[in-house]
Amino acid sequence: MLLGCRFRRMEFGGCTRKTEEKRSERGWLTMTISEIAKLAGVSNAAVSRYLNGGSLSEEKRNKIKTIIQKTGYVPSEYARTLRTKKSFHVAVIVPNIKSGTAARIVSGINSVLQEKNYHMVLADTDNDPVQELEYLEFFRSGQMDGMIYIASSMTDRHREILKGYHVPVVVIGQMTSEFDCVYHDDFHAAKDMMNVLLEAGCRRPGLMTVPEEDQAVGAARNHGVEAALRQRGYDPMSVPRVTAGFTLESGWGKMKELMEQNPGIDGVFCATDTLAVGAMMYLKDTGRQIPQEVKLCSVGNNQASDIVEPRLSTAHYHYRTSGVEAAKLLLARIEGKNQGPANQLMLGYQVIPRGSTGTKDSIWTPRGLDKQAQG
Repeated sequence: MLLGCRFRRMEFGGCTRKTEEKRSERGWLTMTISEIAKLAGVSNAAVSRYLNGGSLSEEKRNKIKTIIQKTGYVPSEYARTLRTKKSFHVAVIVPNIKSGTAARIVSGINSVLQEKNYHMVLADTDNDPVQELEYLEFFRSGQMDGMIYIASSMTDRHREILKGYHVPVVVIGQMTSEFDCVYHDDFHAAKDMMNVLLEAGCRRPGLMTVPEEDQAVGAARNHGVEAALRQRGYDPMSVPRVTAGFTLESGWGKMKELMEQNPGIDGVFCATDTLAVGAMMYLKDTGRQIPQEVKLCSVGNNQASDIVEPRLSTAHYHYRTSGVEAAKLLLARIEGKNQGPANQLMLGYQVIPRGSTGTKDSIWTPRGLDKQAQG
C-alpha cells in the first residue's frame, strides 16, 4: 500500500492472504461459517472464535485452519469489523526493514499476530526521523487496533504523539515508563563486551559510538563502555572516540578517521555489528591484521558478524523474542486481558567472544537469560 510521495514505503505484511484465488466447489467467498463448521466437525461458535482470534483448543484450531486452507474461504472484513468493532489491523513502524535486526523483530511480531488472525501494516522509515514522526502521526488517525513502534529514539515529540493514541501502544528497543515496552540490557552488554576487548590484551582502546539521542544504542551502550573503562583504570573522556551513523559506510569512514588521528590504537569497541564490519573492511583495506594489530568487538550479533573473517566478537540479542513478547503485550491490551500499569520487559543477552578479539569461540550468558528466548 503506497500513500503518496510523502510516505515512501508502506506495506501490508504478516497474515495477509495469498494473492492467488482458491476456489471451493461452490466458488470463492461463497461458503458460510456454518458450512466451514460442518466440514471441520466443530460448532459455528468455534469457527467464529477462530476467525476473531478467540480462545480455542489446538485440535479445533487446526481442524478449522485445514478446512479454510482447502476451501480458500475468506471471511468478510467489513462484516467482522461491524460485529467486533475491531479492524484486526496492527501498525508496525520499523527504522529500516532491510536491516537483519528489524527482520528478526518483525518475524517475531508476525508469528503472534498471525496466530490471532491480525493483519500487520508495516511502515519503513528508512532511518529518516522526519518520516518516523509522520508515520506516527498518520497511524494515530488510522483505523488500527494497536501500534508497535520499533524505536530508534524516544523524544518529547515521540511521547506527545504516542500519548495521543486511543489504542494500545508497545515500544520495542527503548525503555519507557509511559508505555508497555520490550528492550535490551544495553548497558551491561556493552560493558561486558568492553571487558572482553580489554581482557584480550587491548591496552590502547578506541570507541566508535552513535549519537546519544538514541537512548539505547547511543546513551546506554556508551555508559556501559565507560563503566568498564573506569573499572580498569582508564579515564573514559581520554579514550579516543568517534561518533558514527548506522551504516557500513559510516563504519569504514569513521574507522579511517579514528586510526588516522590515533594510529596507536590496538582495539576498538563499536556500538553495532554493522559499524564493526565497516571498521573491519577499512582495516583490511589498509593492510592491518585483525586481531594481531587491532582487535574489534561490538553488540548485536547480526548475520554478518558470523560470516566475516575473523568472526566478530559480539553480544547476541534475542531480537525475534522481542517481537514475540511485544505482540503478546499488545494483544493482551487489545483483548482487555491487561488493563494495569505499563509493563517494562528487559531481555537478556549472550556474550560471544570470537576471532576478532583473538579469543577462542565460546558463548556465555552473564545475566539470567530466559531459556525460552529465540534469535
